Amino acid sequence: MPEIRVVIVDDHALVRQGLRMILNGIAGIRVVGECASGEEALKVIAREHPDVVLMDVHMPQGLDGITTARHVRQVAPGVRVIMLTMFDDRLHVEKMLDAGVAGIVFKHDDAQEIVEAIHHGRSDCPYISRRWNVEREAGCERQARGRVDVRLSPREAEVLVLLAKGYTNREIADALHISVKTVETHRQHIARRLGTTSRAALIRYAYESGLVDPPLPGGPIDANA
Repeated sequence: MPEIRVVIVDDHALVRQGLRMILNGIAGIRVVGECASGEEALKVIAREHPDVVLMDVHMPQGLDGITTARHVRQVAPGVRVIMLTMFDDRLHVEKMLDAGVAGIVFKHDDAQEIVEAIHHGRSDCPYISRRWNVEREAGCERQARGRVDVRLSPREAEVLVLLAKGYTNREIADALHISVKTVETHRQHIARRLGTTSRAALIRYAYESGLVDPPLPGGPIDANA
C-alpha cells in the first residue's frame, strides 16, 4: 500500500513534535511537513501534495482550522483534512462537518484514534472519534423513537446520499447525469422538508434515517482517491 503523506498543523510546537514522533513510528505513514498557521499550511500543501492534513481547529494567529479546511477543499480537493480539537460539543462538530472535513478526532483521544482516522481514507462518511459516535448513536436511538417520518422522493434520496458521502453539487450532478441547477433545486426541497439548511444536519438525517451507514473506525485508505 502506498505511503500516506501527512502534514501537521498546530500552533503549539510541542504538539507538532509529539504528533510527528507518534506518526513517524507507524509503518506506512510519513510526516512531510509541519505548520503553525493556516496560511503556512496552504503553502506547504501546495508544495508537498500530502494525502492527509492533521489540523488543529483553534489557531489564534491568522486563519483558524475550519476556515483553512474550507480553503483546502477548494484548492486541493484530493487532500483529506482531519481536525484535531479539544471542542467535542455538537455545535463545533457540526461546524467542522459543514467545512467538509474528512475526519474529527479529539485531543483527549488516544494515539490509536488518530492513526485510525488517517487510515480511514475516502469512506462513505467522515470519520468521527469512536467516543463521540457512541454518545451520538445513543442520542439518535432516543430521537428515532419519536421522529416524524420525512418522505423524500427517490431522486431527493439519491442526492442526500451523495451529499452525505461528501460529494459537491457538481459531483452529484455528474454522478446522476443532471444539471447543477437541478441538484440545487433538490437540495432546497430536501432542506425545506427537513426544516434546515445545515449540511451537517442533512448528513445527520442521512445517518439516522438509514440512507447512509455511519462511519466505521479504521476503514482502508483509497490510494487512488
